[in-house]
Amino acid sequence: MWTSSESLDYGYVGLYIRTCNQAEQLAILKVLETIESMNSLSINPRTATIFTDSRVSLDSLHNVNNHAHLAEEIRKKVTSMVRAKWKIKFSCVKAHAGIYGNEMADRLAKETARSNGTNYGHSRISISAICREAAEEAVQKRQEQWTKTSKAEATKQYFPTVMERIGTKINLSPKLTAVLSGHCKRRAYLYRFNLREDAKCICDKDDQTMDHLLFHCTKTSTQRDLIKLHLSKQKNWPTNKVELITKHRKVFSEFIESIDFYLLQKNDK
Repeated sequence: MWTSSESLDYGYVGLYIRTCNQAEQLAILKVLETIESMNSLSINPRTATIFTDSRVSLDSLHNVNNHAHLAEEIRKKVTSMVRAKWKIKFSCVKAHAGIYGNEMADRLAKETARSNGTNYGHSRISISAICREAAEEAVQKRQEQWTKTSKAEATKQYFPTVMERIGTKINLSPKLTAVLSGHCKRRAYLYRFNLREDAKCICDKDDQTMDHLLFHCTKTSTQRDLIKLHLSKQKNWPTNKVELITKHRKVFSEFIESIDFYLLQKNDK
């Protein structure tokens, strides 16, 4: 911070700061508090310009619908200072462009963060940080459960991690749901529950598992060729199930929808 006669260095760190935006806003608030605490009788005119390289912070301050704690505190402080005959201006500067004051602020921030004698200037946790950390914790716990369970083996082949499922938007249909959950009525599935005398596919090549239908069965070769054509410029066939559902789900879904599972259960070949 500069006055007309000297430069002053201050360093603060937020105990629960989670984002760069919060750090920038904390810096603005602390500068305003420091200016307000100075002997204003020696400053004439009472004008202060706050330079920041955070356009997001300035936009937050101008957004009347943003009621985050730091943004509200800055607005209150500016209002208080204006009543005390201060004229406060905000200006955005380009980051990492060799601007002396901006480079000094970055250096001071790093030194303060590494300092043992840290002056904590903020100890509130934002609602967004609480929600984000709660969501991360929930995903972590769900992943532990997903890893430990002996169930859903078929689904794990498509989604080995919880985040892969969360990050994949799928238009689920009854057929696709049955395939992803391992409950589609192929012969091997029916044989498992003693609803068929054997699990042999009507192509006579192997048991009629989902892997067989997807990768080997001659009865689904026409549909499979469409997937191969789609993947021909990107990856060799066969690919794995994770990539099929996460990267090629449209053509994979079309493949599943094209299969007549009732017809594949028939005894005639």
